[in-house]
Amino acid sequence: MVSVPRGQDQTLSVLVVLRPPGDAPAIEEITANHVHQFLPSPDVVRAVTRWFTSRGFDVGETVGISFPLTGPHSLFQDTFHLPAGELPQEALSLDALPPDIARHIDTATFTPPPEFGPGNP
Repeated sequence: MVSVPRGQDQTLSVLVVLRPPGDAPAIEEITANHVHQFLPSPDVVRAVTRWFTSRGFDVGETVGISFPLTGPHSLFQDTFHLPAGELPQEALSLDALPPDIARHIDTATFTPPPEFGPGNP
């Protein structure tokens, strides 16, 4: 965990990866030859994204098996039961989400910063 400066409600963004439907294999390696096996149903996408939207998150367009989720730290804290004043460095725990939503999510993870730009030659 990384500390958040006091008095700041930093905007966070995570990538929500949805679980494969039914009997699809576990997500390990996805190629163009079998990506169709992992695509969630439109009903699942609609249910999960509506739930996050109803909580106040900005939900980006679902592309393939995932969508971006953006909001203030305090909203992530309330929704995912994060410790006060801390930012996770890895995937968020789904334990605080309603079971009917969490069962459709494989992971909600922070994307690593790019390997280019300031400080990264």
